[in-house]
Amino acid sequence: MTTEAVSVGRIQHSAPTFTLYGRIAAAPIGKVGKPHPSLHISLIIDDAYNGITVIDGQPTMVEAGLRNVLRIRTNMYANSLPPGVVVKIPLAPPDGMSPEAFSRELIKRALNFSSYVSPYSFPTRFQGDRMTPGEYNSSSYLAALLRSVMGRVPELRVAGYQTPGWEEPMPLHFFKGEAIR
Repeated sequence: MTTEAVSVGRIQHSAPTFTLYGRIAAAPIGKVGKPHPSLHISLIIDDAYNGITVIDGQPTMVEAGLRNVLRIRTNMYANSLPPGVVVKIPLAPPDGMSPEAFSRELIKRALNFSSYVSPYSFPTRFQGDRMTPGEYNSSSYLAALLRSVMGRVPELRVAGYQTPGWEEPMPLHFFKGEAIR
């Protein structure tokens, strides 16, 4: 009989789980959205074997040179949850795809994203929850990542908040690989 406490947790929770975490976008800037504050959505993959992986899109600063300031890039980090979460939404893998395969595909596509190519856009209007065609932000990044793996964008409606970019995801060509149909 083993006394290793971690083994019980790994047995009980060996398949990855997926949750969308929403927090105020660029807090406190996201609070000025009308009629509701805007959310920044992150995908949390919780896997007993690999730990916690967080994936979302972020604007670049000067880490890739001045020429690449305010471009969309993949933001991925491990074993730390985002702060200030106001909503958690469970996400299921698409029909016919195991949680392990879904996790692998999400991480692979995020790592293959063409970072530093598309300009990062702030919504031109702070009223309403849509961005205009050709505008992409961190929410449209994650929506497109999910579409590239799931073949669709999951519906995301959160009472009292808006999700600009979720309804107008980035084009799939920013993610290398074919979308699942």
